[in-house]
Amino acid sequence: MKLFVVVFICLLLLSCDSGSDSANSCSETCGERVCGEACGESCGACDEGLSCVDGQCSTCGNGVLDDSETCDPSADAPCSPESYCSSASACFVATYSGSEATCDVQCETSAITECVSGDGCCPDGCHPGNDVDCAPENCGNGILEPYEACDPPEHPCPSECEPTQACESALLDGYAEGCTLECVRIPIDYCNATADGCCPEQCNENNDPDCEAAVCGDGMVTGSETCDSAFAFPAANSCSPDCNDNRSCTIDLMRGTVAGCDVICEYSTNFSCTNGDGCCPVECTTANDDDCANVMCGDGIVDGNEGCDSAITAGLPGACPTDVAVCDDGDDCTIDTIEGISQDCSARCVNTPRACADGDGCCPYTCSASQDSECAAQNLCETYCDDAMMYCVGGNELYSSSGECRLACEAMPSGRPSDDATDTVQCRIHHLIDAAFDPDEHCPHSAQVPPEGCVD
Repeated sequence: MKLFVVVFICLLLLSCDSGSDSANSCSETCGERVCGEACGESCGACDEGLSCVDGQCSTCGNGVLDDSETCDPSADAPCSPESYCSSASACFVATYSGSEATCDVQCETSAITECVSGDGCCPDGCHPGNDVDCAPENCGNGILEPYEACDPPEHPCPSECEPTQACESALLDGYAEGCTLECVRIPIDYCNATADGCCPEQCNENNDPDCEAAVCGDGMVTGSETCDSAFAFPAANSCSPDCNDNRSCTIDLMRGTVAGCDVICEYSTNFSCTNGDGCCPVECTTANDDDCANVMCGDGIVDGNEGCDSAITAGLPGACPTDVAVCDDGDDCTIDTIEGISQDCSARCVNTPRACADGDGCCPYTCSASQDSECAAQNLCETYCDDAMMYCVGGNELYSSSGECRLACEAMPSGRPSDDATDTVQCRIHHLIDAAFDPDEHCPHSAQVPPEGCVD
């Protein structure tokens, strides 16, 4: 009986050893168990130079730094613990991966490129306006310096920020620690279906509950009014009685009424050379339009190629300009001149856009910061990039760094402050103001290549 037991045990051990799979796991002899699991007394022994780690035959722990390993506890290359994985610089992040058990411990460092306040790093391209860690050395000396909005104690940083009027929102922007904290007040220029105490100029009682019903004749153009009957035509804000522009070759269409203070004048030009319609278009002659025989300077009608008519009273549509001040279009970036003379009714206003040029005190709306030093002096790109990096983050991120943003911005046309749907910097800034409150909606409109919004 004892002999039988000894023989049985020996056979069992032999079957386990013969069933070991040095490459990976136990054979079917041991029920497909992985190395290290018992089948009787032992099973799944690994070949020499390999050790059983988590059920797998591995070189980890064999005392040799093999090609697939970064460390080996039994060799002269011990695995460092996670506490040893750190960066000596605040502008680098250390990432620990792997484990001592698998001999693949790694500690990798990567540079911080995003402008984030409070992480102790001021990456290239960042400044105090979007990263408090870039605070100027002189913050706190009481003197306002570049990028500073406050500097205690002489220039204290605000602790609260309130609107100064109904159609305005306000928020604290920046950081006191970097002397960049300031109160930013933003005009509300959109109609809000929810009462907020503001009725923007273009809104009315139908789309904004804060707008009162307009009163025609009260001397104010409010709500849905386009003019007010209290003003005598052709004064500013007066209602045209007939939309007559005194030009024979325009078709005048009047919408609304003076009594309703909602007059809208629309004009379309007649280019057809047609006999008897009272119009002689510029390209027509007496050979193909008998109305051209009746063109006469001084008849009170702007005909043919006339630029004005000397019989029309100054101030009325079609009157001949006699002073260049009449031709002022309110744009500093156009050269206002009078072309022609009143005596033959050829006088007309010409507003020629200025070219992109340094030193003329003007930034034409079609020019970029890289084309015109006056556009660069406006600091539009600084405003654009500060707002883009502050309001458009996470899933709404537009640029990885301020430097990338500046390069993109300096190639964009500057534009006009009123732009809200053209491919300009001003348009993008307009949307970034709204992005402070609704980034999901307005950040995409402010991108270098927006899907919609600031596109031509």
